Amino acid sequence: MTGSLPADVGTGAPPVFPFFVGCGRSGTTLLRAMFDSHPDLAVPDEVSFVTRFARPHYARRYGWPGRYEPGAAAAMVLANDSFRRWGLPAGEARAALTDAPAPASFAATVRRAYAAYAARAGKPRYADKTPMHVLHLDRLGRMFPEARFVHLVRDGRDVASSYRSVAWGPGGIEDAALLWRRRVAAGRRAGRRLGPGRYRQVRYEDLVAEPEVVVRDLCGFLEVPWDDRLLRYHERAGEVIAATHFPAAHGRLRMPPTPGLRDWRADLSPAEVARFEAIAGRELVAYGYERATPRSGPGATVAAAYSVRGRPGAPVSAPCTWEEIERGDVGPRTFTLRTMAARLDAVGDLWKDLARRGVTLPEVRPAGNGQPATRARR
Repeated sequence: MTGSLPADVGTGAPPVFPFFVGCGRSGTTLLRAMFDSHPDLAVPDEVSFVTRFARPHYARRYGWPGRYEPGAAAAMVLANDSFRRWGLPAGEARAALTDAPAPASFAATVRRAYAAYAARAGKPRYADKTPMHVLHLDRLGRMFPEARFVHLVRDGRDVASSYRSVAWGPGGIEDAALLWRRRVAAGRRAGRRLGPGRYRQVRYEDLVAEPEVVVRDLCGFLEVPWDDRLLRYHERAGEVIAATHFPAAHGRLRMPPTPGLRDWRADLSPAEVARFEAIAGRELVAYGYERATPRSGPGATVAAAYSVRGRPGAPVSAPCTWEEIERGDVGPRTFTLRTMAARLDAVGDLWKDLARRGVTLPEVRPAGNGQPATRARR
């Protein structure tokens, strides 16, 4: 170990614990590279053990809701693959998590783990960069009163394009839109609850356009003194890239902050853009991104057959029969992206040849005397 654990780990008030979160492929690794280049801050690769082992199913293994058993919790962390990728020697890691005074809670054990990583790097402070933690800000905020969250948001269409360059992630444009929408919305909702003192939202486009302005502001928020090395992260990019789980996906860290490295206008087809915006257009606008297609909403567009609507669950505007309507078998949310394939298998394409055949609309006759209107076929 090249350093020693901070004196306030396990005893007294811990320092501000920064969390860098966001949807995948939004630039959180860039933020990690920047802040890990600070002489006072160590930022390990993303992890799975923090929120997973805080859940009751796992917490029972270390005594929850009764007396906390730090040895059992330490064993779980030490066996976790994401922790082992940090590269800490096993004996050193075990001692950090179990030495007296023993941590009194799982949160204290987590602090010990991060502090051990920081000490190994010879740095006094630590931070977390785990994109999926954006779904767990409330839990993390309760676990770590000293936590402050930086939520990095990138144009979802560029996120969808970026996912195509890696071997993981959503399988198609609709799945990418749903994933991006869920994660940015979850972060924003939690941010409102946490308040501006603990939550800061940053757009990726602003970060790469004015890196010093944005990063200086984040330094103040995270109580980290400014250092020019934050913007010279690319000088040690090889070290940062090698420490990630997917090194091949982060080659652009060798470059300084550069706007326009990805452009959804060139990467996505007009149909793909329209499908993405049908699902997540409202969120794009909420974060200041301009739509390429007309907005989806009452009176704003005509719902074409088989078009996906920008609503929870991704409902689809699907043709149906009068009989289905009269029986109450269908409604605005009956057909979705997940159910349309089965629908077409069952009834075929009801829209096929419609223009050639035409359709007869019923005549609606007012009933009068307070009675409901009736319709007669012609």
